[in-house]
Amino acid sequence: MTIFWRLLLSHLLADFTLQFNVVNRLKREGMLGMVIHCMTHFVVAAALVWQWLGDVWFTVGRVPFNGWTCMVLLLVTHFMVDQLRVYTMKTLHFRDNIVSFFADQFMHVYILFLLSPVFVLDGGFFVPEKWVGLLSMLVIVTHASTVLIYFIEKDLHQKEFPTFDEKYFLIFERVVLWAFFLVPGWYWAPFAAAWVAQMVYVRHKRILDLSLVNITVSVLVAVICGLWARYIYYGAF
Repeated sequence: MTIFWRLLLSHLLADFTLQFNVVNRLKREGMLGMVIHCMTHFVVAAALVWQWLGDVWFTVGRVPFNGWTCMVLLLVTHFMVDQLRVYTMKTLHFRDNIVSFFADQFMHVYILFLLSPVFVLDGGFFVPEKWVGLLSMLVIVTHASTVLIYFIEKDLHQKEFPTFDEKYFLIFERVVLWAFFLVPGWYWAPFAAAWVAQMVYVRHKRILDLSLVNITVSVLVAVICGLWARYIYYGAF
């Protein structure tokens, strides 16, 4: 379980936080960007599971697969999945929409699961190391949800990627709401409710041009990740 969650964290960091706009553009234009992106995944993943790279993670028949072998397989498969997405968009003219985004993420996470030494699924599967779980939730609340909201609004309203101000204002709003869930006891509940009301007020006053979809998804992501983070940290809601 530990290795899977660390690999998932590495994926979130490399696919969202560390995939800068210039890397994303280069990735879609040619091989250089794709290599930079995939090597970022390899380096971050290897760093997070370094202590287990020499161990055998699983066997297929009588063939053992250690951590280094799995890292190479992870690198190759990530390259293949991302290249397939670029090919379907540029050659087959598939739309770069929310469906392709979810399909891409599902394939990456499923491959992580297949390559991780996970043998029995139980309740502990959803409770990783505290720092890994909390950091994973934070990346989802910040950069991953920014991309998610972009694709939803792009499909519904043909909206462009958010400007710098809009992007980081909403990241701040989501992070504060998410952080309230880590407050001990039940004090977090009224503060979280008040913060949601503040977000609705900001939209109503048109301080920023925020759609109802944007606010709704932002609140849902922050609340779901907040509850999960609270369970990871305290072992209960």
